[in-house]
Amino acid sequence: MADEQVIRLLEAVANTTPEESDLLRDLDSKIGDGDLGETIILGFRAVLKALPDLAGREPSDQIARAGMAFNRAAASTFGVLFATALMRAGQSVKGKAVLGARDVPAMGRAAVEGMMQRGKAKLGDKTLLDALVPAIDAFERAVDEGEDGAAALAAAVEACDAGVDETTGMRAKVSRAGWLGERTVGVPDPGATAVLLMLRAAVPALA
Repeated sequence: MADEQVIRLLEAVANTTPEESDLLRDLDSKIGDGDLGETIILGFRAVLKALPDLAGREPSDQIARAGMAFNRAAASTFGVLFATALMRAGQSVKGKAVLGARDVPAMGRAAVEGMMQRGKAKLGDKTLLDALVPAIDAFERAVDEGEDGAAALAAAVEACDAGVDETTGMRAKVSRAGWLGERTVGVPDPGATAVLLMLRAAVPALA
């Protein structure tokens, strides 16, 4: 992806994900602060507003600045983690004018490392990591098997969907949800669900 393709991808995710804000608000009200739906609306509105100024910049800069714009407008736990993820992902490909499918797993793992450090969470804690990490692994396997970026993304979406389902049976161990303990069992993690919605929104942009 060149810089203009990154813009299109960010635009697709920012336009489409907020359409499911009510779902995210409902899930988050059951095991969190209840503000995730509004966070998604405000954050992605800010990303869309920032996109014209990102045109022509290096892809790594576009990605990182999109995260910062999101967090400035929606400074919540999710906003901080999302900004951290995009900034770390951008840093991992700094200096590249064009991003290829093989860059995606490296970006994803850099994002995961940043979020784990910032949020003090790990796999199995019932967070967005439980959907994102399987998605990254599935994307990498597909690329290694010779699939193009669009097919690899489809595999990632499928793995992410399964990861979200798995969070339903988990007990939250961190953040506000962690305070609720067993009451979080039976509800899919809102952050993991948001990741799934973003990946689904990205599919048409890479088709």
